[in-house]
Amino acid sequence: MAKVRRRRFLQGATALCGSALLGSGPARPGEPPSSPLGRFKLGAISDGFAQDFEEALQIMKGYGLEWVEIRNVWGIYNTEASPAQIARLKELLAKYEFKVSVVDTALFKCALPGTKLAADSKDVYSYAEQMDLLKRASDRAHSFGTDKLRGFTFWRVAEPERLYPRIAEEIERAADVARRAGVRLVLEDEGSCNVGTGRELALLLKHVAASNVGVNWDVGNGCWQGEAPFPRGYEALPKQRLWHLHVKGVECASGFKDCRETLADQGQIDLLGQFRALVRDGYQETISLECEFAAPGLSHQETTRRSLEGLLKILAQAGNRRV
Repeated sequence: MAKVRRRRFLQGATALCGSALLGSGPARPGEPPSSPLGRFKLGAISDGFAQDFEEALQIMKGYGLEWVEIRNVWGIYNTEASPAQIARLKELLAKYEFKVSVVDTALFKCALPGTKLAADSKDVYSYAEQMDLLKRASDRAHSFGTDKLRGFTFWRVAEPERLYPRIAEEIERAADVARRAGVRLVLEDEGSCNVGTGRELALLLKHVAASNVGVNWDVGNGCWQGEAPFPRGYEALPKQRLWHLHVKGVECASGFKDCRETLADQGQIDLLGQFRALVRDGYQETISLECEFAAPGLSHQETTRRSLEGLLKILAQAGNRRV
């Protein structure tokens, strides 16, 4: 019965959106304004569906997706994958005809030496290991056919903005390594790190001149820092440096208290408004669904499926209105 419902949902989504909704490039000349999101490159983080990469791609393919973001595969972070595993990933990408939007890394998800952290946080990789991590990630990006690596801004301190000039120096150093490797860095707003909102992303990037450093806008993470992601957080961002998005649902009590993740079409984030703004602003880069929880009574995979189905409905609504 679940398969029948899913098939009916997909048939309905196709009728509403047309094939351009999930297309991999700009809308075709003459395409009706009822489907402006045909330009969007929509995908998902694969481990939201399964640690087994082939299983994840099979599920995503069933929803018509063509883009995938690679984070964890087969129980390990992609930057720790063996040569044989990398070859297998490439083989599966070709088999299922997927393009990679972003290679996720834990770059700068560590303490900046000499700083006092606002909360106890364990380094994913030590500060001394960061450039080696970046070089490995760059190799992965080349193997998978993308030029975008996701990174962070060091574990959060009590007054992050005072640290931005120093963080910018570290990012510029990483950007130079990335430039020589032919890749771009997209910095994510992450509440455990020194940039957790759209406003903070914008402030930090004022200190970063490197042209290969941009934004991975996680639409939702700012809620935990008291920021309304849309329109407030989005409006603060430098649009010319917006190169990737994570989308999810978040619900909070009044005043952004007790926030928690929910399904993409639930909660208080105005994703419909966000997508319409992206169309208005001519956004041409990639988007990934990020689902990191299990809804009551559902497995993680079932929750991610349900969240994707809700996201597709929002995209259909956005595509049915002239912007």
